[in-house]
Amino acid sequence: MPEPSNFQVFLDANVLAKPVTRSLLMFAALPSGYTVTWSAYVEAEADRHRRGHQASVASIRQVEGLEHSPSSTCSDVYATTSLHDRQVLADAVKAGAMFIVTEDVDDFGETDLTDSNVSAVNPDLFLAERVTTDTFRDAVARMAAPMTTPPRTPGELFAALGRQHPRTVAAHQAAFDVQPMLPTHNSPAALFRGHRCLRCLRSVDQLTLGVCIECRST
Repeated sequence: MPEPSNFQVFLDANVLAKPVTRSLLMFAALPSGYTVTWSAYVEAEADRHRRGHQASVASIRQVEGLEHSPSSTCSDVYATTSLHDRQVLADAVKAGAMFIVTEDVDDFGETDLTDSNVSAVNPDLFLAERVTTDTFRDAVARMAAPMTTPPRTPGELFAALGRQHPRTVAAHQAAFDVQPMLPTHNSPAALFRGHRCLRCLRSVDQLTLGVCIECRST
């Protein structure tokens, strides 16, 4: 994995609305060399779908001292992306993001992503490829510390992560000496779209699950 380079990662609403996934991405960000951002449009969508007892994304952003990324007025140029996600892509481009982390990779058009030099990636794949095992261990421990209803050890939380993030726990199995739970859903049909490599960050023509041939061979 390359040295940290402080690149931007744009979080989609379906990722922001899931506290565990959002926390993993945010806690792992600084030591992994990226920063997370999202726009007012995405935040409103995420808060609209949150469950009643969950803290709002707006309140999380304020606690972390983050600002919205700028909003774009050019969403209509992305013809191959689903109508609902054109503003997401436009805002990600406006923010200068290299990646959009989303559970709906297949809603983003290949042509639109290539033309924008942005890749769309599932959070499970992103955490598996971009975060080191030490960083992942620290993020899980930080997440487990305040859990009281019910209380969970880092190892117990790691095991539970297997239900939604099987690639991540498989990549970081060495972090905890416990067996992860089995996935509760099938892997999405599309985990990655675009031409920017998750490891070296270069734009290349041929990628396998977001990683170029050169990075695969090292």
